[in-house]
Amino acid sequence: METDYRRLIGAIAISVAIMLGWSFLFGPKGPPPGSEGKGQPAVAGGPGTPGAQPGAAAAGGPAASTPAVVPAAPNASEELVTLETAQFQATLSSWGGALRGFMLKNPKFQRKGEDGKSWQAIDLVSVTVGEGYPLALAVAPGQGAVDPVKSADLRGPMRVAEKGPDHVTFEGEVGPFLVSKRFSIGSRPYELTLDVTARPKAGSSVEGRSLVLAMTGYLPPETPKPGFLSGGQAGETLVPACRAGDKTVRGNDKEAVQVPQGAASWVGMDRRYFVSAVMGPSREGECVLVKGETPGTWLAGLKLAAGSLESSKRFTFYSGPKQLDSLQAYGRDLESAIDYGTVTNFFAFFARALLWVMRWFEKVVRNWGFAIILLTFLVKLVLYPLTHKSMQSMQEMRALQPEVEKLKAKFGEDKEKMNVAVMDLYKKHGVNPLGGCLPMLLQMPIWLALYATLQTSVELYREPFFWIRDLTAMDPYYILPVAMGVSSFVTQKLSPQPADNAQAKMMLYMMPIFFTFIMFKLPAGLTLYILVNNLLSIVQQQIAMRRTKAPVPAKA
Repeated sequence: METDYRRLIGAIAISVAIMLGWSFLFGPKGPPPGSEGKGQPAVAGGPGTPGAQPGAAAAGGPAASTPAVVPAAPNASEELVTLETAQFQATLSSWGGALRGFMLKNPKFQRKGEDGKSWQAIDLVSVTVGEGYPLALAVAPGQGAVDPVKSADLRGPMRVAEKGPDHVTFEGEVGPFLVSKRFSIGSRPYELTLDVTARPKAGSSVEGRSLVLAMTGYLPPETPKPGFLSGGQAGETLVPACRAGDKTVRGNDKEAVQVPQGAASWVGMDRRYFVSAVMGPSREGECVLVKGETPGTWLAGLKLAAGSLESSKRFTFYSGPKQLDSLQAYGRDLESAIDYGTVTNFFAFFARALLWVMRWFEKVVRNWGFAIILLTFLVKLVLYPLTHKSMQSMQEMRALQPEVEKLKAKFGEDKEKMNVAVMDLYKKHGVNPLGGCLPMLLQMPIWLALYATLQTSVELYREPFFWIRDLTAMDPYYILPVAMGVSSFVTQKLSPQPADNAQAKMMLYMMPIFFTFIMFKLPAGLTLYILVNNLLSIVQQQIAMRRTKAPVPAKA
């Protein structure tokens, strides 16, 4: 039975080693120090050279409906209008009547500039040269797809028909349609509203055509992607996504065009800690996810019947952090934009539960690091009845260690007979050697769930704790990993050692060193949790050692 116990522990260690080793050797590499923010995409071009610079919109009242849409001149220069709130600065372009920039103003959502020292606001609009801007309209012929770069509709010139400090109206042509688009500042943080009207031009046939409200994006193919050992610092992600029916679907490199079945709740671009998504007035239309022919370009489109836009239809646009409360407030399953990853998705429920508990603690202690420490105490308290029995079993095994040493001396190199004799010894004293691995098995789902939370929850993004500037990133000075390694060694030292000397040395020395090396690159918040958990386990082991009496040797 001891052999089974050691094999179980070995299997866990080997599985973790293979997973982490593969990620370390073959996974995406992080950028060199100080390179965060490099490789930013170029701003999209349009049908001419940019004209006016962003500036404050002129004062004006609400837009009045016009009897006819007046299209812009074919060679009209770009005109930019800025709408601004305490949370964001949105720059809207007359090319496509769309969103050219969306800068987040919260200092927490800044990133390092190319010099590695200055900090810059995050712009959630990212397109390449020739690519259409987000929230542009394009005509979709039948079942055809809209390419984010090749579609001229997305970059068609429009004119500024009316503007005010909190709104702007664009008018122009999109294929055979006359289109009016009015952008306004929404009632919620990080929100714009978009009222769209589209009517066929006189004498134009629109049979079999649809209009696509497009969310476009670009990520240079060479951009480093976050990996398991990236320490939360590597690169960016940009994935088109939509909620179709009761499923959230994300774009992939294997399919150029994806048309998920079901009415669309939202379509948008997922950026790890942030999301930009557009929602219609109801669950309607069709999701279209397109991988552009230009590498790195994507389009997530909301495909609508043109006839449904003949009367003005209001869309809601959210572009900001993936704060759970903000996303859930829309009632459109927008919180499903939080992607916990292929493996950790199995622990999504636990991740949300951990976040809920930590948010409650953070409201009390006003620091996410201390919230993680309190979470560790809470988990330890909840699992105490199970871990207490495990500790008792381990101490009983420790008390029998002198008898095990005698069996080792008796059977020498005959490991098979020695293991049988050790199992008989444990059986006589009612000791379960498998009980010692229970704490590790119980903690592993918590570790994975907490890792998923740190990788996806913007609430913890760039939150400091003493010398640590960001709990979702690695400890820059390796203090927590080293302390965790020392605490793991002490934990192993207090645990009963295997009968096999080679196994004993591996468990005592190699395992702490291995996990210390792994934790060098993992988020500091996870390392903090494991360190505090180890310290609590050491205290619990000391108490168990004092209370456990040595078993009376069994008679032969």
